[in-house]
Parts: sequence; structure tokens; C-alpha cells
Amino acid sequence: MELWKDIAGYEGFYQVSDAGNVRRVKGVAHYLQPGYNNQGRLQVTLSREGDMRRFQIHRLVLETFVGPCPEGMECRHLNGKHEDCALGNLEWNTHTVNMQDKQIHGTERQGENHPHSKLTENDVRAIRAAKGTQREIAAHYGVSQVAINHIRTRKTWKHVA
Repeated sequence: MELWKDIAGYEGFYQVSDAGNVRRVKGVAHYLQPGYNNQGRLQVTLSREGDMRRFQIHRLVLETFVGPCPEGMECRHLNGKHEDCALGNLEWNTHTVNMQDKQIHGTERQGENHPHSKLTENDVRAIRAAKGTQREIAAHYGVSQVAINHIRTRKTWKHVA
């Protein structure tokens, strides 16, 4: 059974559940339809006395059922799915652990997985082996000379052998 609690600062207006749902309880009661922020996290807008604020649902769940975020911690989705804001999938943990989770869950946006990537892992291997100036190589691949330098010095694409 879904457990509901008032959201701090919005008592009597809004509640969040341990399943990651948010509802309005004052006036016409209804579930809030979440949207996505620019990082792909679920969020809702809460309003009280003309003041509207956006909140990430995973934070509402943790703050309501576990307590405030400890210093140096952030929200961790145990299964790597940001849409799953159920209490059993969330905990406060360090940024380092969150970054390790990205590797484990395969959600790291690096290399070919990055939406702005112009190169493939095979391109990177070829760039590292290529003869010629960095400028010539950059022109061939349609990237900057600095990008070629960073690939060769392993400042970027470190994960490619």
C-alpha cells in the first residue's frame, strides 16, 4: 500500500508518496503530472500563496521519508533509472558513488554515447595512430586541433584503449 506524507513547507497543500507520486490535497485533489528538467530528472511545480517552485521528485521523496540531504551527499538511484523515484530505489550517497553507478548501469554519457559526439571509438584509435599534423588530422575528422591534442594526450576518450 502506498504511503503518503505531507511535503515540508507545503503541509495541507501537497503530499508525496513512497512510490514517488505527488498529489495536491488542498482544493481539488489530484495527482500532479511530472515533467523533466534539463538533466532528465522528474520534477513537479508546487504552488502556495502565489509562490511557485519546482522540485525534483526524488529529492522530495528522500527529504520527506528519510530526512534532509546530509552535507556532501546527493540522491542516488540504486537501479540507475531516474524515472524510478520510489523510496526503495533512492538513498543519499556521495557524488563518487553516483559516478561509479553510471559505469555499472551503462548510463555514462561519454564517447559515442554522448549526444554531441562527432567521433566513434574507432575514429579515436585511428587518430592516436595517425601520421601527420594535428591540424591535418583535425581537418580530416571535422574537429578542432585541440580536440585531436586532447585525444592523443588522453585528456578525453580515456576509456578507449
